[in-house]
Amino acid sequence: MSEIDTYGVQEVFCEALARVERIGPNRRLVFVITAPNSDGRRDQVAVLKVAMSAEASFQAARAIFSDGGEAVAGLIVASPTAWAN
Repeated sequence: MSEIDTYGVQEVFCEALARVERIGPNRRLVFVITAPNSDGRRDQVAVLKVAMSAEASFQAARAIFSDGGEAVAGLIVASPTAWAN
């Protein structure tokens, strides 16, 4: 498997997974980004949506839970339905 070039890809820190939506056989993960407001609380300032196949979402969850802080290339496999943006 070749390395994925992530140079120039924006990195966004998301604070919470708001919900997981089922779209037929696929999943949409909805993350939120917040910022402090003038009242000292936090306002939602952005939403990041990631749509993927159900299989890819399970692979991502497995990779996150079993990574031990390092990349787990064996859990992330090429999928014929994966498209690069």
